[in-house]
Amino acid sequence: MGIVYQTDKRSGITHAYESHAYWEKKKKKSSAHITLIGRVDKETGEIVPTDGRGRKRRRNDPE
Repeated sequence: MGIVYQTDKRSGITHAYESHAYWEKKKKKSSAHITLIGRVDKETGEIVPTDGRGRKRRRNDPE
């Protein structure tokens, strides 16, 4: 597992994804499951969790 950072050139927003590599037996090649973790704050470099659709979580939302 690892963390992958991807920057949108149009908006300048960087998103953090968790990547998990696995082997596909039928296709005989490697592949990866990628899950959105959140946005990366430009000033602090911290990952701000999102709800999976690129939106910030509200304070009163249950996880």
